[in-house]
Amino acid sequence: MSRALPVLIAKALADNGYDLVSATDDGWFAAGISGSAAKVLIWADEAGVMLALPEPDMATRIGLALSAQVLPLGMSSMGVARGAAQVYEALRLLHSLQTHPATVLSSRLETRLAAMPATERTREVRQRIGQDVFREALMDLWQGRCAVTGLALPPELLRASHAKPWAKASDIERLDPFNGLLLSIHLDAMFDSGLIAFSDEGALLCSQRLEMVVRSHFGIESGLRLQAHTPGHLPYLAWHREFIFRHEDG
Repeated sequence: MSRALPVLIAKALADNGYDLVSATDDGWFAAGISGSAAKVLIWADEAGVMLALPEPDMATRIGLALSAQVLPLGMSSMGVARGAAQVYEALRLLHSLQTHPATVLSSRLETRLAAMPATERTREVRQRIGQDVFREALMDLWQGRCAVTGLALPPELLRASHAKPWAKASDIERLDPFNGLLLSIHLDAMFDSGLIAFSDEGALLCSQRLEMVVRSHFGIESGLRLQAHTPGHLPYLAWHREFIFRHEDG
């Protein structure tokens, strides 16, 4: 008798856009997305829900606990989600990251450039189009909400902020969704200029250059933090703290 996929997991998959679900010969369940190469293998037991993924290190980058089980054939990383909330959030993140990986974003960038006359494909134009592609991915990843306030703002009031700037990043880093935060306009300007940063725990850090009257005007209060972030964000946030954040006055 074949195993059945738990109802809560089936609902989480459906809610997050995984519409191709089937059982494998070795007892796993395979979930995919129509029109996409995205794929995740799922195993549920009393220890939690194991998610096996084709992308190297992805399980760790989205914050799943490591699993000692042998990886299924064709998968490159695996982790355990415990509790309904973590399962749901892991599948939501994976849907966004698997449909907007850096390689796909790079292809979109090149496709848009190829549609332009060669004389217009300047470095500045490449960066502008790359920023547009990157922003589209972050709008999906953060569900159109500011990463700090959690507010669903009009798109015109949101910016895709690179932690490691375009000019300093490698080609892969430039379009890596983990290298970005979706921020309201004023927070984007502060983050980009180094007036604010974020700790590994997600707490908002203020430069001494950001005077109290300015903080008060923009509602920069003690206790503000990222609504959510994952281990994948941490190397970029650390780079930003070291090279962009204005630690001292002056």
